[in-house]
Amino acid sequence: MKIFSKQIFDAEYYRIPSLIVTKKGTVIACADARYTDPADNPNRIDKVIRRSEDHGVTWQEPILAVESVGEGRSEGAGDIDPSMVYDADTDTIWLFYCHTPGGVGLWNSRPGKGVDKEGNRYLYDVHNNRFVLRDGVISSESGEATSLRVDEAGYVYKEDELIGNIFKGTGPLLEERTSFLEVVYSKDDGLTWSKPINLNGQVKEEWMKFIGPGPGVGIQMTTEKYKGRLVVPIYFSNHTNAVGWTMSCCLIISDDHGQTWTRGNSPNDGRLYKGEAVEARTLLDYEACLTESQVVELNDGRLLYMMRNHDRQKRTARAYSEDGGMTWSQVEWVDEFEDPTCQSSLIKYPDLGDGKERILFANPGNEKERKKGTVRLSEDGGQTFPYAKVIKEDDFVYNSMAVLQDGTIGMLYEGRDDMKEMEFIKFTLDWIKE
Repeated sequence: MKIFSKQIFDAEYYRIPSLIVTKKGTVIACADARYTDPADNPNRIDKVIRRSEDHGVTWQEPILAVESVGEGRSEGAGDIDPSMVYDADTDTIWLFYCHTPGGVGLWNSRPGKGVDKEGNRYLYDVHNNRFVLRDGVISSESGEATSLRVDEAGYVYKEDELIGNIFKGTGPLLEERTSFLEVVYSKDDGLTWSKPINLNGQVKEEWMKFIGPGPGVGIQMTTEKYKGRLVVPIYFSNHTNAVGWTMSCCLIISDDHGQTWTRGNSPNDGRLYKGEAVEARTLLDYEACLTESQVVELNDGRLLYMMRNHDRQKRTARAYSEDGGMTWSQVEWVDEFEDPTCQSSLIKYPDLGDGKERILFANPGNEKERKKGTVRLSEDGGQTFPYAKVIKEDDFVYNSMAVLQDGTIGMLYEGRDDMKEMEFIKFTLDWIKE
């Protein structure tokens, strides 16, 4: 079933699925709405939501959760790569994404947080003088007031005259030319969404260039030691490589239901790679990159982390955490998981009371091309995956899975290389094992 396409919503292209289920049974699907160009940022990209209250049989009208400004690749701001996590304790959906101003993306993000110690956004004029935006009011870095103000959409006014927008590619006052990790939330089952919250002050370092989530989903931990903890995969680039492509992943963690966040170590911190210990901050080797990732909690409280990587083996990488996502075991490869360097999804199936710990993993199961979409099933907590089923032989790109309240597994995936639509399907555990 096509649930994102131009016939349903305004945008010409759709990418990057995120799929969750709330305790009411509502299925929440999110995607990038890319209006005139399918490319990543720099590009005008919004966040669009669809809801189903009947286990994915029918879907309600689209909801715009995050709206950018501008058009095209040079002027359009990008809010890219959704990753949702559901807090069952507070009945809150958190939607993370990477925000970049017009003309800025992964390749040309500058190092820096782009905010001060209190999280107020820095702005720069054409002479590179720095200003601070506090509660819609612009002041100099020393605190002197100006006659300028900024509304919620980023439009800059000098008294009552509109003079620009801080999120676009050009203008008299612009935000830092870098990447921002931002989040919105919904407390009414995905019907309405909060204003964006900038997390750079909490989780980004000055040496980082790009920062972005998942994409896919995060989880809430349930075992005793870390019960209620929210963990969300992100990845970032350091400043050592001129092209910005030395990347590492990690988790951001909240123990207060999303009010504050901290960043855990990356599996690249202390990793033994080619006989030497490496660190995410100083990593130089392109083949050591760990990027888009997903995580599940095992019955024994450990976290299992599956990671896209750039090693020439063309296999999915894996690591484990015994402290709730703060530190990691050494990185290893899952030999049977062929991968063309693409995002994958990873979820845990609820306990059926038969002693089996079920983990599902899905990706394009092909070394060379993003084809042969394959879902795999483990019944021993991810140690082995003896069952596999091909969902689609040809084009299959990013995907996100969730267990629905009727016991089926839902999947939202990119099934066309032109990125013009996104499919939702359902299947069962028995189907995978046929």
